Amino acid sequence: MRGVSRFLIIGLTFLMASSVYGMDVSENVTISGVIKNETASGLEMDEFMKIENTVQMGVEYRPTDYFHIFGLFRFFYDGVFDAEEQYKPARSELYRTDVTNDWLRELYVDFLSNRLDVRMGRQQVVWGTADGVKILDAVNPTDMREFTLDDYADSRIPLWMLKLEYAPTLNGTFQFLFVPDFQANYIPPLNAPFTFRGSQLGQASVASWLMAGGSVSLNEDVKPDPWKDLSETTIGLRWLDVLGGFEYTLNFLYGFYLSGANYSWFVPSPTYPPGPIPGVNTLNLEKRYERIYLYGASFTKALTKGPLSGLTLRGEFAYIQDVPTYYGTDGKVAGPPAKMDNFNYVLGFDKDIVTNWFTSLQFIQLITSEKDYQGYGLLFGPTLGQMDQVTTMLSLKVSTDFMHERLKPEVLVIYGFDNDWKISPKVQFEILNSLVAVAGVHIFEGKPENLYGQFDDNDELFFELRFGF
Repeated sequence: MRGVSRFLIIGLTFLMASSVYGMDVSENVTISGVIKNETASGLEMDEFMKIENTVQMGVEYRPTDYFHIFGLFRFFYDGVFDAEEQYKPARSELYRTDVTNDWLRELYVDFLSNRLDVRMGRQQVVWGTADGVKILDAVNPTDMREFTLDDYADSRIPLWMLKLEYAPTLNGTFQFLFVPDFQANYIPPLNAPFTFRGSQLGQASVASWLMAGGSVSLNEDVKPDPWKDLSETTIGLRWLDVLGGFEYTLNFLYGFYLSGANYSWFVPSPTYPPGPIPGVNTLNLEKRYERIYLYGASFTKALTKGPLSGLTLRGEFAYIQDVPTYYGTDGKVAGPPAKMDNFNYVLGFDKDIVTNWFTSLQFIQLITSEKDYQGYGLLFGPTLGQMDQVTTMLSLKVSTDFMHERLKPEVLVIYGFDNDWKISPKVQFEILNSLVAVAGVHIFEGKPENLYGQFDDNDELFFELRFGF
């Protein structure tokens, strides 16, 4: 009952606070926004995992049809790092001002013409649209403080960039990205609700070295700085075209491995030989962000004739060169990351069944160019568990609506062939035109060395109240 009372108190407080609003705008200015509370707890409802309050506002100025200015501002606070003792040590790291909680989400200027559109400023670029997994969506980094549970529009980290879109043909568009900005994927720190197993094992290894009498030197992350050196700029190219109802893209990205790779080495004392000797050698730790090359493609085709009429086929493919990859035994890295190539793809099948029941089935494979390295098996970065050369997953999304689209239930299931699961049912109810409530659960099952199994004890019940204006 204590957990239920917490949810009711927070929900009622938020509802009263959001019931008063008012805003006047001119004919050239549009202001929209959202105020929301997101609260999550364990399934037993005995502790919070999230108490996040967010205010987001977008302002668009359109003096002419060919010139727009847009700004998106977001402020949020997650009280779980004050309310729950076990998460307090992570608070200072999660709320550093130089990471993803920057209040300025987007700020850009659009110059539009019949064939050429120019967008300059801080923005998001979306290449991929797969459910629950990112294949081509690699331009912007990702805030993973909530693992993969947050909406991509919220977890994607905007970057300062120049985007040009030129339409030489009726249906064809060429996109060019010049990104003189760099931010890494945000990895949850220790003691956060979704700290990766790999981070925990790394910390335990360092602690063991210190207890044995060794010393540790934490070097500053080696990050690209395109503002100082243009050779570290990210470049993106995409061609999009539609031929007879067949939409396709060709993609190229010259960027960085945004999760970074951890390197470690020993610096011996001048009087001792090299090697891991506690008390006389220093363990150096450093994170680097290596260059990668992404070659990709996607397609979408809706079938309008025959027995499969109404079925939409889609796919995304990405070949990524020089991905830093760990190797060793479960939980133990045997040497510095080795550069390997990855081929990742998803095939999707979407169809409306019985009028308004939407179903989406995806077949996903993540393939590494090597099955082992120097006699060791490959390790999965987030967990440091043994990784197969080919990882295969299936996903199924089913959604529908009732009460004239006011009640919208949905479920997303992702299953890995190594018996790794994530099940996320939710229901959305439109209380008023501008007030929406969402409730659901996230359930994880699997072994701790796998993507979802590492959070087997992190099943959560969540509730969201969202007020739009």
